[in-house]
Amino acid sequence: MMADKKKIRLLLLAGLAGMLGISGTAAYQTAFDGTVNRTSVGNNTTFIEEEFPDPTPVPLEEDPEYQKKVWVSNTASGEEGHNVDCYVRIALGYSNSDIGKAVTLKNLDTENWVYKDDGYYYYKKLLREGESTTPLFTGVSIDSSRVEQSFLDTISEFEIQVYEESVQAEGAEDYEGAWRHWQASESR
Repeated sequence: MMADKKKIRLLLLAGLAGMLGISGTAAYQTAFDGTVNRTSVGNNTTFIEEEFPDPTPVPLEEDPEYQKKVWVSNTASGEEGHNVDCYVRIALGYSNSDIGKAVTLKNLDTENWVYKDDGYYYYKKLLREGESTTPLFTGVSIDSSRVEQSFLDTISEFEIQVYEESVQAEGAEDYEGAWRHWQASESR
């Protein structure tokens, strides 16, 4: 019986020693130092810019023509140096597709912009922070003879909707490569 008490004491002592060893090790393993990480994230922030007469001109009886410039700017959203280089594209929509068929874009810039089958006009140049694209167009005309008679009265309510997207340029050699990469990542 005495031997059993000695064994129990030895086991308790071994357990206590083990616990003391573990707590010392645990305290050592949880030590750390802190530091402040001073990095920031770049932004891909672009904006549609428009120049349109104010007040809106009253449409002419026949073949109305309006001045309207549309371009995109890559302006900093906050501190300078935080916008990334990017490529941009624009899609145009019409509030009335029947009138839209009669629209002609005046001074359409086909040197810097290219129209693709997906319905977008792509700006071919890299757009850096603080820069703007050239205007896609500078005016709009509507050929009244191409508008159905029932829609002629609604020309004054007609709107051109401008939609713009941008994609980060890093890693792409040109606008086509940047958009191909973006489309591939979207399909995953």
